[in-house]
Amino acid sequence: MYLSRLFIKNYRSIKELDLAFAKGKNVLVGRNNAGKSNVLKAIDLVLGEYSPTYTKSENVTESDFYSWHEEAFGEKVVQSANDMFVWCELRRDIGEPLNYDEMYKANSLAIYTRLEGWTVDNKPIKQAARISRHSLPESYEPIFDLNEDNADRDWIVTRKRELQPLEKQFDDKYHFAFAFRATKDEFGRINKDMRFLYREDDSSDWILGFRAPIRNELLQSAIIPAFRDPGSQLRLNNWTWYGRLMRHLTAGQEGSTELQAAMEQVKSVANKIFAEAKEQTTASTLDLAFPDTELHFQFNTETRADLYKSAALYVDDGYKSQLADKGSGIQSAIVIGLFQYYTRAVNTITSALLCIEEPELFLHPHARKVISNRLDNFLDGDKHQVILSTHSEEFIRAKYGDLHVVRIRKDASGTHATSVSFNQFRPLLMAEKQNELFFADKVIVCAGYHDFILKAVAEELFPGQLEEQNISVISVGDKRYFSQLVNLILQLEIKCFVFADFEFLLRDESETSTIYSAAPQEHLLSLSDAFFNQECTFGATGAKAKQFIEKLRSQIKDLDSASFYTAKSAAQIAHPNIQQVLDRLRSNGVCILSGELENLSKDYAFLSPMDGLSLEKVYALNHRLMSGERITDVLLTSEMSDFLRVVLAR
Repeated sequence: MYLSRLFIKNYRSIKELDLAFAKGKNVLVGRNNAGKSNVLKAIDLVLGEYSPTYTKSENVTESDFYSWHEEAFGEKVVQSANDMFVWCELRRDIGEPLNYDEMYKANSLAIYTRLEGWTVDNKPIKQAARISRHSLPESYEPIFDLNEDNADRDWIVTRKRELQPLEKQFDDKYHFAFAFRATKDEFGRINKDMRFLYREDDSSDWILGFRAPIRNELLQSAIIPAFRDPGSQLRLNNWTWYGRLMRHLTAGQEGSTELQAAMEQVKSVANKIFAEAKEQTTASTLDLAFPDTELHFQFNTETRADLYKSAALYVDDGYKSQLADKGSGIQSAIVIGLFQYYTRAVNTITSALLCIEEPELFLHPHARKVISNRLDNFLDGDKHQVILSTHSEEFIRAKYGDLHVVRIRKDASGTHATSVSFNQFRPLLMAEKQNELFFADKVIVCAGYHDFILKAVAEELFPGQLEEQNISVISVGDKRYFSQLVNLILQLEIKCFVFADFEFLLRDESETSTIYSAAPQEHLLSLSDAFFNQECTFGATGAKAKQFIEKLRSQIKDLDSASFYTAKSAAQIAHPNIQQVLDRLRSNGVCILSGELENLSKDYAFLSPMDGLSLEKVYALNHRLMSGERITDVLLTSEMSDFLRVVLAR
């Protein structure tokens, strides 16, 4: 069982958001204040350990309703929605067992039915009344208009286990959903309601339950917010996963004579320690105000009931203290480890969902990788699910299975999201540093070691601007994968630009290239229409730009086929307008150099065009820059400067 879909409306910064999650590891990325935390809070609101509809709980306040500004009489007025909705849809694998032992401990379930007829002895024949799958979750209002008072309903009575009512109802069901709604009246009072729905498959309509008596019984969740608070995340009671774990570990030990003797000794010592305080307090206050009342100071050693509630977590990292006193990194590691142990030792039948916000907090890079590996191990072969938000490249990785990346962004209308499956792009991103692109607003794609050179130019000519505008320069390594990396960036709805040597304008992938001892390779027109149609490149003129480039390539090829496959600079091409074309491309976010990057060197002993730009030469250049030389003293940078100016402006 896993969370497959999350639909949110009018919650915090989210006007409306429809998210698909995958089995395994799901990573939310995006800028600060984009809405990542609100996505996790929405999940916690519905699937967390607290009852979503508990009247006295302040899990929903007036400030949680989506708000916006409107112009009224020349002033901006804040408006707020009066209706909030969160839909969590779970999917069960074929053959996956349900934990009926726990489900039967829950309350009975009332389901929406219709009268189909009468039996011979005048008893009603009822059938579950289905809710159209096409209307949910977007048109959710009707399911809340129905309730146990105004709609026909029948009960699935959990106390009659011998009749197997839950098995008969759920054995063939593989989709489950929890629909939570909060409304605000004119006096600011908040009403909360919840519906439980289930169905067989994608082609079936929903069966409506008026209550949600089972949640953690279907999918056990643990939510770790950015503000670590072991007191709330590791609560000791009958319904929390940590309480169940501790109850499991201490089961049968309440009557242990060894434990009883040890605790009685602790009580005896405590009585001596607190004797004076007890006597003084009793004499001065209790005897006067509350006669026959006795005060006890004691260490928590009560064993007559609920032994598991006496447990406390201490950590010794050189200084022994309670977990709450330790740093967020240690707290995260221990909570993850305990929850993993719970899923292996106690919650062995159903799946578990672990949501964690910014697991990298207060961790150095190697520790981040350790925690990332622990999260991979927790998945247990995709039996369990992880949803995390992060600003760290170390967490955009998965040792097992697929990785689902969701990019969260925010504009004037609220929070939005786009997502990709990491598996199809895994071969492109060999180093974690390349994963930086998932956090960018703009990405410049290049090949080889061009990224180092372009960053150095940007740092000298436009100091700090790449960082301030959230721009990443990512090398694909080999030109053969240029288009794939560009497609990934476009799928994430990130602005994409290209920086390449002159040959990227020409060449093709045909076998004709071998006649000229050239390797088939991708070229500028290998990039998709979507790249050219970006507002940051050619926009509405993208199609015409591609036609123009295709015509130019054909002319060059017809004029001199050998140059088409072998030329490494514009000077080797006889076409009269080649330089103007390069200028036009550069002004639209596509930097095709007039030669190879090596040709721009002012010091050919350093960047010899004969053997290309190697890692050794990058190290040599870096040494010179660290010694005080300027990149503009080493390279001709005018083309790169013009290109960067365009990228920064768009």
